[in-house]
Amino acid sequence: MANSKAFVHLSISSDSIIFIKTFFVNKLLLLHICLVLCIRIKAQKTKVTVGPELLTSFNHAPSFLGVGGSAQLDIWIKERLWLGVNSGYLHFKSNKSLMGGTTRPGYSAVPLLGVIKYPLPVLKGLYGQDMFGYTFAHNVKFEDNHEKAKGGFTYYFALGYEFAQHFDISAKVGRSRFLKKDRPVDVNEHNVGLRLAYLF
Repeated sequence: MANSKAFVHLSISSDSIIFIKTFFVNKLLLLHICLVLCIRIKAQKTKVTVGPELLTSFNHAPSFLGVGGSAQLDIWIKERLWLGVNSGYLHFKSNKSLMGGTTRPGYSAVPLLGVIKYPLPVLKGLYGQDMFGYTFAHNVKFEDNHEKAKGGFTYYFALGYEFAQHFDISAKVGRSRFLKKDRPVDVNEHNVGLRLAYLF
């Protein structure tokens, strides 16, 4: 009977050892997979640019001047193709007061854009890019009833040039279409702008 109890005790201990070994093997395997993924991501060719932006609207009077900054991450996919994301903050102010008032209306915008970037073979460092996504807006109002729009679809085309290893200058043109659900008329902001960024 004593021998039987000892056998049971040894059997439980063996199961525990097998469980511990399996647990640590799985953890080591998971750690190995994470390390491989991190190494591949690090090895993947990436670019990060950060810098100020200046934009102005051109489709209505008075025009709005926007000042702010943005950051962009680009990931190399294949020859002459990069994909990325762009986001930032811009504050727009009217260039004059409306209807004889003393204050100039303004609004803020936070774009969140996907980027398709393609180097142009004309000149080293020259590139074009399409940027599209959604812009979150603050204090954008409709003229007829002064209701606020939360944001809307945004598209830009940009032509840029990378130079001196760490600098990127680009000009862009596009629009933000601020929408309100079930509303037949939208607020459209057509903008042209300039960006000077530091390339990491």
